Amino acid sequence: MLQALFEGGLEPPVAVVGVSVGALNGSAIAAYPSLAGGMMLRELWMSRQALDVFRAHPLGVILSGLRRGPLSALPQDNVRHLVERAQTLTGITTFEQLRLPLAVVATDLNSGRPAVFRAGALTPALLASTAIPGVFPSVKIDGREHMDGGVVDNTPFDVAIGDGAKEVLAISLMAGGENERAPATWPELIARTLQLSLHHQMLSDYERLCEKARIVVICPVTAPTATWEMKRKHLDAVVEQSREAMARLLAQRGSKFLRHSGIQYLELR
Repeated sequence: MLQALFEGGLEPPVAVVGVSVGALNGSAIAAYPSLAGGMMLRELWMSRQALDVFRAHPLGVILSGLRRGPLSALPQDNVRHLVERAQTLTGITTFEQLRLPLAVVATDLNSGRPAVFRAGALTPALLASTAIPGVFPSVKIDGREHMDGGVVDNTPFDVAIGDGAKEVLAISLMAGGENERAPATWPELIARTLQLSLHHQMLSDYERLCEKARIVVICPVTAPTATWEMKRKHLDAVVEQSREAMARLLAQRGSKFLRHSGIQYLELR
């Protein structure tokens, strides 16, 4: 999707705000705010580290069940390896090395409020922002526990506007389109519930803040479990379908849709 925007002549942003997986993606764009950054992201999500991010070693599962430890199904190393792969591609490991200002949003478990990281090493902030509750362990930074920023602020318009932004272009991966069938398994039920909850949180935040800045939200409509299926063929299909859908929107409307606040739903096919 970012690839199509840059191919279509989108001007680079002046700053980036990222939460959860968007924090990792945002760090690549803040490092290279151009088509090159978009292509790096494509390479990152086709990498072995991405394919293995939700994979658990059988022995690790047994050992974690025998000992007391972090409340997580998967080890932090899965995400750490992905973050390290991203940093190998960009050659950047600190906020200060980035070409654009980057704000990474996580959830402070102690206060229950958003925690925004803007300086220092990228790795702790990215691990905290992507620590999905129950899936990956929380991350301790400065004596406080942090987890996925999407819990409290999945589409952080308020952070961008608080930083002075008058124009905000957001990508939301939780568009809750209609489902032809009801969820049939526990994972499908949880994924669908989470998708609807986060999407409606975004809609509420948009209505509350769209008078303070021009906010354009791009929402690719995917199945609730689409972002959990880490197989190269599936990932390549989703990436290419997103790029084509964004290219169609640009071909139909040019950059006009960016001139006014609005939410654009992209049907992937």
